[in-house]
Amino acid sequence: MRERPEHPVDAPLVVDPAQWLAHIDRMRAELEALRGGFGPRPGAAGGGSGEDAAAIEDAHRRGMVCDLLAGSLGRTAEYLARLSLDTDDPEHRQADDPGLAASTPARSSVRPPDVGPTAPFALGDVEDAVLPWRHLRRLFVEPDPHGLLPEQRRTAVPPAPGSGPVASAEWHLDRDDVRWSDEMYALFGRDRALGPLPLAELPDHAAAEDRAFVTDLLRELLEQANGTEGEFRIVRADGSRVSVQFVGEPVLGADGTPFAVWVLLRDITELRRTQEALTEARAQLLAQRRLVRSEHRIAAELQRVVMPWWTRPISLPGIEVATRYFPAEQDSKVGGDWYDALALPSGDVLLAVGDMSGHGVAAASGMTTLRGALQGVAMTGAGPAAMLTALNRIVVHTLPADKVATAVCARFDPERRVLTWAQGGHPPPLLYRDGVGRALSAPFGVLLGALDEPEFVEDRVELLPGDVLLIFTDGLVERRGRGTEEAVRALLGLGPRVLGADARTCVDVVLSRLGHTRYEDDACVMAVCVR
Repeated sequence: MRERPEHPVDAPLVVDPAQWLAHIDRMRAELEALRGGFGPRPGAAGGGSGEDAAAIEDAHRRGMVCDLLAGSLGRTAEYLARLSLDTDDPEHRQADDPGLAASTPARSSVRPPDVGPTAPFALGDVEDAVLPWRHLRRLFVEPDPHGLLPEQRRTAVPPAPGSGPVASAEWHLDRDDVRWSDEMYALFGRDRALGPLPLAELPDHAAAEDRAFVTDLLRELLEQANGTEGEFRIVRADGSRVSVQFVGEPVLGADGTPFAVWVLLRDITELRRTQEALTEARAQLLAQRRLVRSEHRIAAELQRVVMPWWTRPISLPGIEVATRYFPAEQDSKVGGDWYDALALPSGDVLLAVGDMSGHGVAAASGMTTLRGALQGVAMTGAGPAAMLTALNRIVVHTLPADKVATAVCARFDPERRVLTWAQGGHPPPLLYRDGVGRALSAPFGVLLGALDEPEFVEDRVELLPGDVLLIFTDGLVERRGRGTEEAVRALLGLGPRVLGADARTCVDVVLSRLGHTRYEDDACVMAVCVR
């Protein structure tokens, strides 16, 4: 093992091209000796055993690696030779980096053994070597994730799961010899008995839309003598298509013309299918988002048109009413919360708060249906239990099967100050009297839409002047990080603050206690002050 020469840290670096040329000559001689020790020479492989054939193939692959390294050393030697020339002579002045096109790799005198098609050699064995064919190393990086068109597929990119095996091929133009790996036959779906394809016929086996692109790749290889890469689709004999990434490099002779072409193909069909599926899913997601935004606008507009948007308290016989509606958090769909307060022909006052399940247009439409039906039933003089029975029939027979609702319906008699009310799966109202709050005992009632013909029971409460009644939907007390019972206790503790207050102040007090932002669900609250 050679020891690394030690140099003083501050010593200037002196490059002597002659010394490096001598060192490169020794390395090339060692490579030739190593190449000769890799097994039988051409013609030594007769009809031996399978182990002999495998050894010959292995020797062939290792020999190709040696050829590549020898080519790299040849380029380096040529560059150092230029450095040793008189740089002041304009005839010999060269750029600092001659580049790939300015170099002419030496053609190796060692021919690979004629053992038929061989498996692709492993670039991993020379991962740190400076290969003369820079493009072939890029085959082990991922193809373009954007699925570009053929004329745009000029850059190979990093590896990715879903890509198939790598197939190799060699077309020796000077002796009409073609070598294909087993993976190449599998990639083209070609019978081995037919032998490999001539290089000129490669475009004929590409998809019709890619043939011109493949022809350009071959023209760049053969006429321009440049390494090239791209992506196209192969059409097999059975009509199936395979997407492949192509990387090719010409092997140049002493006169600078190609005498062979080396090609690697990688099957990226599954990768492209996965990317297409992801693209389709992304498009569907964007379409769904647009639909959701559209539904949100429609539902919000419907709610604004139908719901009474009171900006100040309203006076009804014997009471003052203030309401407030809160949509759910930003970017959520509009819910189905609703409320109503209406003076009836009989002199009573209708008070109602409800909640339709779900969000979006369906919930807003169901809310509109229930609220309109409630007003019609209340006009007939029906009591709260009869109102809920009618609403239940609408939910069961006219709305979608997955829809349910809750509601509190009440009639207030202003002359006797008696509130008659019933509930269907809804939180009971809170009553504040003399600065003390309590929840009303809820009469029996089930969720609207749960049963075909449920029974709803009414209850009566005598109210006094100065009493405050708070009716709300469950969205007001269902908050993140706080239980429903805790929120209700917080509301009941507001009794001293709503004592003697008007309806609007009562709503503001509720908001100051529970907050008015980041609601998980729509919420509404109605404050009724008895006069």
